[in-house]
Amino acid sequence: MKLVPTTRQISIFSTVTVLGFGFLAIWLVLGNDSYNGFLRPPTFTGALEKNLGDNEDSGWRDRYYREVFTESNRTTDTILTPNLAELCQAITWRPNLYLNCTRISAGLFNQVNEIKNCVRMAIDTGANLILPSSSERDSERLNNFHTGDIAWKRQFRQRWDEEHIMSHLGKACPQMKVLPSDEPPISNATHILIDPKGSPGFKEYLGHFDGTRTFRDYVDKTSSEKGATLNSTISPVVLEIEWTLLVINPENDPTGLDWRAWTEISLLIRPTESHRRLVQKLSEAESLRKDSYIGVHLRVEHDAVGKWWDDLELQVSKNLNSIDVMAKRFREQRGDGKNPFIYVACGDKKGIERFRELAALRGYIVLDKWEVLGNDTESLSEIDKLSFDERGLLDYAVLLNGYFFLGSYPIDLYPFLLPKIQIRISVASRMYCC
Repeated sequence: MKLVPTTRQISIFSTVTVLGFGFLAIWLVLGNDSYNGFLRPPTFTGALEKNLGDNEDSGWRDRYYREVFTESNRTTDTILTPNLAELCQAITWRPNLYLNCTRISAGLFNQVNEIKNCVRMAIDTGANLILPSSSERDSERLNNFHTGDIAWKRQFRQRWDEEHIMSHLGKACPQMKVLPSDEPPISNATHILIDPKGSPGFKEYLGHFDGTRTFRDYVDKTSSEKGATLNSTISPVVLEIEWTLLVINPENDPTGLDWRAWTEISLLIRPTESHRRLVQKLSEAESLRKDSYIGVHLRVEHDAVGKWWDDLELQVSKNLNSIDVMAKRFREQRGDGKNPFIYVACGDKKGIERFRELAALRGYIVLDKWEVLGNDTESLSEIDKLSFDERGLLDYAVLLNGYFFLGSYPIDLYPFLLPKIQIRISVASRMYCC
């Protein structure tokens, strides 16, 4: 009987060069779950290529992993994001205008999307940027995102490399002042609340503002109605933005510049040094050599029960059926008849153990971050101190380096994995990825 994959699958084992800018190679196989989705490339028609320097390779995945999870050997004057720089050069800047995103929350990679929207909205309005703080999800009660709760507020530098984004965004957009998230309040500033959802036709999660309907125009109109002047050379103005998820639509640009710039913003959002060090500890393991294993994201934590995801047994069954197909391809390509290791990304250790039991019956060896680190008590102790989402960031890095990656929608991790692809999930939901 011929095996057919029964869960959505995303291959990350290779990258495909398109005029010098890599798309990730994608396989999406629809299964019997809550969503009917499909992948399609962005609709821009302009040339994708932008000369990024002699040291760049053509694989986006490799470049992204190198810039975000390792220490790059770039010189200090290198512009990491040339397309973003081109976008900034075309903007009329307003030196006394600041943008502050005030209510970033939700899962870690939804927060990444929100941060990217903040950067893009600041550029569109010609404003300086106050790096956003965010609310941390409760690691015990995963449904509780603590939105707006000051006790759970985390400064940008507590999760991300603040110096990295300030340095490289400053090089790309020298007209923009980038301030730390804990910068003292700007003296004598006028604060204006801007609600993107107030724009005519705005629908959550679909993407809204683009080159034909700019965020800048909406801000100008809203501020004018409130009697505020944004071009003052004397009095600073701070735009307070509460809704930041999927506000910008980078697709509707026939030149492709919006997409390229949107993609490059991902390179600015780099984890802290301690997080990168743990990623490198994992990647040094012989069993997790690049492209030598299949990754699985198992979503069975308590907040998933009774929602969009299948139960544990069904997720395991679907994933293993799909692994059988991909492992056959893996063995044929390697020519040695050996199965790949299976890396399971999950926050529920009991779920991992059940997956391990059932996978063993099919001849697979299952790994997880705790087992890979083995007797490295120092690293294991560091992992134990991480929040649920911070541990997910480690898993994400491992999945990114695998031969193939499987998982069940919906999850905010996947758009982050696919920097050049738009994923449309059901009729009503678009995710503009990183």
